[in-house]
Amino acid sequence: MTEQPPQQDIDELVRRLESGKYPADHIREAGEILASVQSPAITYKMALGFWESPNAQVRTLAMSMMEALAPTHDAARGFVAGAKDAARLLAKEIKPDVPDYSAIGEVIKIWMREHRQQRKKR
Repeated sequence: MTEQPPQQDIDELVRRLESGKYPADHIREAGEILASVQSPAITYKMALGFWESPNAQVRTLAMSMMEALAPTHDAARGFVAGAKDAARLLAKEIKPDVPDYSAIGEVIKIWMREHRQQRKKR
């Protein structure tokens, strides 16, 4: 652990994440670095604050910080496990926003088959 970065640098990082688009790998790396230069208690508290952000990139930063802490921090390990489990459950529950048109296709096939059969009877 090295010297903790100044709060204004952390605020600038968050501001940039909120105002621009960055590759996920870079955000994860920033989270790992931030976690490595602070005490686990400070990192955990900071990551919890970032997790509440409405910005997806800031939440990615929070998750990478938690993942970096998880091997040695019980609360972070529980947080990561819970977040991943919740994401998995939500993915199962999400239904597409478009209607399922496959039934319409089946009905059309039946109508066409009946129409062909009626023409053959004539």
